[in-house]
Amino acid sequence: MTSTSNGQPSGTRAWRQWAIAASIALVALAAGCGSTSSSSPSTSGSGSSTQQTTSSTVTPTGGAAAPAKTGGTITIGLPAGAIDHLEPTLWYYATTWEIANTTCVPMLTFAPKSGAAGVTPVAGVANLPKVTDGGKVYTFTMKPGIEFANGQPITGQVMAYTFTRMFSPKLASPGDGFFNVIKGAPAVIAGKATSVSGIKATGNTITFTLTAPTASFLYRMTLPFACPVPLGTPDKAVENGTALLSGPYYVKSYTPQQSIVLVRNPHWNSAELGNLQTSDQINLQIGVDASQAASLIRAGQLATYGAPMAPTDALQAIDDPTVKGRVFVDPLPATTYLWINNTVPPLNNPKVRQAINTAINRLAIQRVWGGPSQGVPTEQILPPTMPGYVKANNYPVAGDVAAAKALMKAAGVTTPVSLTLRTLSDQPGYAQVAQVIQADLAPIGIKVNITTAPDSVNGGVISVPKNHVPMGINTWTQDYPYPDDFFNPLLDGNNITSTGNNNYASYNNPTVNKQIESLDTKATSEQWNALDKQIISGDAPWAPLLNPTRVTLFASGICGAIIQPVYLVEFATLGKCS
Repeated sequence: MTSTSNGQPSGTRAWRQWAIAASIALVALAAGCGSTSSSSPSTSGSGSSTQQTTSSTVTPTGGAAAPAKTGGTITIGLPAGAIDHLEPTLWYYATTWEIANTTCVPMLTFAPKSGAAGVTPVAGVANLPKVTDGGKVYTFTMKPGIEFANGQPITGQVMAYTFTRMFSPKLASPGDGFFNVIKGAPAVIAGKATSVSGIKATGNTITFTLTAPTASFLYRMTLPFACPVPLGTPDKAVENGTALLSGPYYVKSYTPQQSIVLVRNPHWNSAELGNLQTSDQINLQIGVDASQAASLIRAGQLATYGAPMAPTDALQAIDDPTVKGRVFVDPLPATTYLWINNTVPPLNNPKVRQAINTAINRLAIQRVWGGPSQGVPTEQILPPTMPGYVKANNYPVAGDVAAAKALMKAAGVTTPVSLTLRTLSDQPGYAQVAQVIQADLAPIGIKVNITTAPDSVNGGVISVPKNHVPMGINTWTQDYPYPDDFFNPLLDGNNITSTGNNNYASYNNPTVNKQIESLDTKATSEQWNALDKQIISGDAPWAPLLNPTRVTLFASGICGAIIQPVYLVEFATLGKCS
């Protein structure tokens, strides 16, 4: 899949991505299929690849979704480069977050369920908190009898140590930006203090005091950056997996670029944490190319693939009746979008930005991205996986050149104008999408000059506002299923930074900034949806393009398949059918 920036309320730049090797086709990115309706659980079976492939509103109960038997060993394939870190304060790839869901239980977590049931925070190693002082104080009671795989108890003191360690400047964790709302955290992050004044652990309780009410705080407490680590774990990266001891499985061995062996946590408290130890052992085979994954799964050599398959294989699986019940199509919590720099003339005119949105043929973009099995067109910020999502229909999905020309005329812009569009060269699909946009904007008097570069180079250019890059294509994948993870880092002008900036459009509307700040405190999904529509249909700092989807295939004889909407494949529930 693509490199996908993830939201950080602090505005710092971070990337949560699939390893580059996971994407192999030049015509598409293994990422997206869905419908224009709201998100729903995964579906198994087959369907026509010439239509919009949708997720079922009913969780499948047969085929690979049937319960697995206890015991045995399964093998899951991972692409080369799939592991960025096994240090919990640093991991940020989508694949390592799948591993995190198997080896780590934070304070709160998400239920091992598909669809809407899997996007609400539930108790993890702690129960849901008592919230006081107008939403600024969260008091958690730790669950009894919860232990690391080494037998040490997971207590409030352990969690206080875990957070303090995460904030250490020696680690420079991407998690800092999510938890710097805790009173005293910025001082530790800056190296000016060694303890967090806003965290107090007493007996079986731990209290977090925030600097201001934060509606998404419960969601942030699910993040794998705050994976419990034993007291005394050094504040330096532990990359061999030995710090991952709180989940239903722990790392028995790790051979970089080759394999990870996960075995059952002997101290797992299933009464408190759930029965999540299906197989005796889970082997993660690293280095499986996406182009080989489907054939290895069909041959029974792999239970499944922990990354997107090749788009051609995904299409074939959807249409193949022989794998009915073993292929799942699920929307990813992401939006691929064209950002439009609000400070670069004539893009500083909202009518020009509206014209761009109106001219783009999103159906053509879907085709070059890989077709209906790979992405569904969108004209809004939030993805269909977001709780409370409502389809907005801001712009014509196939584009309307005549209406776009009228908007350009109303803008009073002398055409033609020449503008640069930057995007990625090392991720499939992006250059092709740029070419569609180039063709779509030419009839309305905008000549697009495409510049591509590797992700590491491109990101360094577009994240510096003074470079005044006119336009670019990126994908944003949520860190947690709450709207502020999109609005804060991407669209709040107060979070624009001189370097490492995520608000590539340099969008800074003081009224919208205040709205975001207000909704951060307390908001309904209807209010976030209304703000989404207001921004895109009015100021139009983006042209949202599509929402990616993942197709997952399971081998014959493998059961217990669950596509968790935040962490995707649930490794812990997979096992042999009989």
